[in-house]
Amino acid sequence: MGSVSRFITVMSLVLSLGQPTLAEDWGTKSGREEALEELKDFDPSVRRSALARLAETGISEDVPYMLRLLRDDNFAVRGMADQAITGLWLRLDNLSAKRLFVKAIGALQSGESNQAIEYLDAVIEAEPSFSEAWNKRGDAWLRLGELDRALADYEIALQLNPYHYGVMQSCASIWMERSQARKAYDYLSQAIAINPNLDHLIPVIVDLEERLDNDRI
Repeated sequence: MGSVSRFITVMSLVLSLGQPTLAEDWGTKSGREEALEELKDFDPSVRRSALARLAETGISEDVPYMLRLLRDDNFAVRGMADQAITGLWLRLDNLSAKRLFVKAIGALQSGESNQAIEYLDAVIEAEPSFSEAWNKRGDAWLRLGELDRALADYEIALQLNPYHYGVMQSCASIWMERSQARKAYDYLSQAIAINPNLDHLIPVIVDLEERLDNDRI
């Protein structure tokens, strides 16, 4: 799971009802196809602007192209890529489901996990293909200590969104708690392979590697 502050930042940009969207904030109105082309532009500011537009207008098929910019030479572009990808994943066109999802996030932030689950149940019923609802319900179950239920929701989230490096980290945390080093290692290795900016995972992965090596001795 990403940090709460980072998640709140992205939520405020993408999900705030009645607020300007990312593309409006950047003052750009180009289409999705042009934004995809601009991901390859020499100018970092153009690449960042393109990512911001794709957060609003992109589709799931665009994510692999956006993921490439997590390896960009420019630090600001890499940061925008992370936010834009998360923003795209958080987009929900169903306004009633979107309102419920925002309420669920508020409940999670207030420590009201059971209330969050009720909201997310309704979101999932309305939009079963919205992976973030499964992800956040997994977070709620995890906070309640319901590890099996959390893992089940995370696995569905990954079926819907196989690139979700945040969910992979959540799964790894459960397997680490269960002393399943191999499974935790596999999830974290997948996460950092997709997003190499997850530097904080490196010492954890190294530690897991050492445990696995010792088990083979």
